[in-house]
Amino acid sequence: MAELEVRVVSERREGLLLELGRVVYEYGHVLVRQRLVQEAQGACLTLVLRGPTEQQRALEDALGTHPRVLRLESNRAVRVDDVAAAVAEPAAPAAVVNDPGEEWSLPSGADVARVERMLPGLAKDYPRIFPWLINLEYAVPAEARDASLYLAGKRTGAWVFKRDFSLGARLALGDAIKRIALPALRVLVTVEQHEHCLHVRGCPLCQPGSPSGGRFFGGFIEGLLAESADASGITVRETRCHSLGAPVCVFEVFH
Repeated sequence: MAELEVRVVSERREGLLLELGRVVYEYGHVLVRQRLVQEAQGACLTLVLRGPTEQQRALEDALGTHPRVLRLESNRAVRVDDVAAAVAEPAAPAAVVNDPGEEWSLPSGADVARVERMLPGLAKDYPRIFPWLINLEYAVPAEARDASLYLAGKRTGAWVFKRDFSLGARLALGDAIKRIALPALRVLVTVEQHEHCLHVRGCPLCQPGSPSGGRFFGGFIEGLLAESADASGITVRETRCHSLGAPVCVFEVFH
């Protein structure tokens, strides 16, 4: 396997990452990192991809002939180590998956099997989880996207709570947000607390013009607080989103 870096130019940036991401997934590659900027010649999207070497040429052809792409440049010089390291048995963090007998309220429409297959790798790479989540967005049907992100968030949040915060006493909701949700989120994103609201700046899952990825963070916060707050029925609602033009994504926590 190898890493492939491609740079594409398009007339507009809206939805570009999502559309090309589906092509990337079809050719057996995963997204390692991405950068999207607006330049004089148009929207320039740089993708670093990882996948089978024998599929790289076909992937380049598919991307180069995509109707959204005006120009494509590629660089195959970046190599990765043997794929055995990537498929090795996951260590203890695989506990993101349900404990035996643990009950979960599964969101209707989630691709549960795909989320569960992803969780050990996501836990192994934590906190570098956004490539996994972006690939999940591409891999599931559009109608299952939000529910699958929410399920991945809730499972991950519950695992982080058990790993890092489970020894503490139950807290009032405001204190639980301050002492648990806020530091856990800061490992992933830039975030501020405003009473019972969390403001996330520059969310990698909520790029302007693309579908919101806020359902992951809603599930993540709920998973973190479900057993930590001295209140039942914790619910998180995204009230503003960067993908819709807001300067920050805002998540309101209530019960």
